[in-house]
Amino acid sequence: DPSGEFIFFQCRSGPFIPTLRLLHRYPDILPKYQVDRGAIRFVLSGANIMSPGLTSTGGRMDDVPAESIIAVYAEGKEHALAIGVTTLSTETIRSENKGVAVENTHYLKDGLWLLRRHGEAAA
Repeated sequence: DPSGEFIFFQCRSGPFIPTLRLLHRYPDILPKYQVDRGAIRFVLSGANIMSPGLTSTGGRMDDVPAESIIAVYAEGKEHALAIGVTTLSTETIRSENKGVAVENTHYLKDGLWLLRRHGEAAA
């Protein structure tokens, strides 16, 4: 954007994915998954999201197919804490309830979050 802030990123030759900064401005651009409180610290350390963290009492999921880009919210919080790509469909996550459900591609305070215009680090 004109201020030099990154608004999309791409992993290898994959799709363009919005950054959290853009998602915080436009929260409805991606389907939403919500993790329970127990998963928050793991997501914020870059861990992938396991199915039980989404299917427990505090979890919620919009219906999406596998390999969808989704926003990850935390139980009781207003803004997304991560963006990921589903490894399974919502239906499969609910029925099997095991394994990695979402690959965590970008989360609060990661390198992309801290990166500013043209290699400048945020304070």
